Amino acid sequence: MTSTIAIIGGGISGTLTVLNCIKQSKKPISIIWFDTHNNFCKGYAYSTIEERHLLNVRANNMSIFFDEPTHFTQWLNQHYPHYNPTDFVPRKIFGEYVNDIFENTKKTNQLVSITQLAEEVISIDKLDDGFELKTKNTYLVQKLVLAFGNFLPPHPRSISSDYIWSENYFQNAFHPSLTHKILNKNNITIIGSGLTMIDVVISLSKNKYKGLIHIISPHAYVPEVHHENAFPSVAPFIEEEKIYSLSEILSIVNKQLKTAKKQGLNPHSIIDVMRPYFQNIWVNFSIDEQHQFLRHLRHKWGVARHRAPMQSMIVFQELISNNKIGLIKGRVFDIKYSEKNFVIFFSNSQQSSQTLNTDLIINCTGPEADYTKIKMPLIQNLLKNQIITPNFIKYGINAQKDGQISQNVYTLGPPLKGVLWESTAVPEISAQAYKLAVNFICN
Repeated sequence: MTSTIAIIGGGISGTLTVLNCIKQSKKPISIIWFDTHNNFCKGYAYSTIEERHLLNVRANNMSIFFDEPTHFTQWLNQHYPHYNPTDFVPRKIFGEYVNDIFENTKKTNQLVSITQLAEEVISIDKLDDGFELKTKNTYLVQKLVLAFGNFLPPHPRSISSDYIWSENYFQNAFHPSLTHKILNKNNITIIGSGLTMIDVVISLSKNKYKGLIHIISPHAYVPEVHHENAFPSVAPFIEEEKIYSLSEILSIVNKQLKTAKKQGLNPHSIIDVMRPYFQNIWVNFSIDEQHQFLRHLRHKWGVARHRAPMQSMIVFQELISNNKIGLIKGRVFDIKYSEKNFVIFFSNSQQSSQTLNTDLIINCTGPEADYTKIKMPLIQNLLKNQIITPNFIKYGINAQKDGQISQNVYTLGPPLKGVLWESTAVPEISAQAYKLAVNFICN
């Protein structure tokens, strides 16, 4: 009997699930793969056409197949041999790689049929023997994979809300009309100072934007740079089977930082050494400890963990040096909009109320992770029908660490952030997709 599986989401999570099903299945399965915007194999992250938008993970860690760690570097050697395994490759090339592998793999297993549908799933109902999905049509399936990826960021907190309807406010930093809109503005403001901000700045630089760029965020942290192993790494210090409390981890990290400074070691390597174990560390934190981490340490972890390639940060630092970027430490509490511009009201430790006038706003605050605040019809329907529930800390979906939400319902990637913390990069998603296919979908 053929099992029918619905995979909702055409980005990297959905794509890697499909590819692993093709590779692993030894029984007949039928996959119905949905993506509202017909953006299969790439999603937002790898749809960029900008050559200077680089991966922030080296090529040798970007294989889409967990069981073939050199797969991407072998493909690069064949198609773009001038790149080395330790290079940060343009994201558009990685998107090309994913699409190329799918096109060359999709018909290699006669037991697996794939139907790609550019339709928005608006509701899912649980049946006795499966699920009923509704778009403009109705589909019956036995298993569900919710491969949502990242959602757009929440709007900045504001007493006023009219600004969100302005054509000069961009919730999506990769909106296709953004570059055209920006070039005739005297000054713009980016709210948020992480990796997405760096991508926006890179695009502005390439398009020779002449105006002033304000960047505002509560801590004014910007990404650290990937160093070319200028200093040796710290020695391994995590015990794989040990359960750590948050206070123990903080104590250990502080000790390692002191050691790194004293011995001339690479402080970034502390995070790199921890990364393979951090999912297990996070799982064993109490709910209170996870809340504390989110409140007090999330941004510092993000700066240390999500580094940018040297090439990108050189562009950023040049703009800083030329006074083209103003970095502001502040917490936005109101945005007022008139026909001509915006007035951003913010506070910091020095003053309770300051203002910033700007012609255009780009939201780079990071994806929404609280599913109760996502207005997409399908998410609201899934919550109402209790097919999904928010994670206990309202950071993704409540699920097991293997991705199982309930019988025959699974997820992977960003929806598991609250469960695993480290669940957004290709290395994590490729492992999850492989295990999902082997353990649940193809057995």
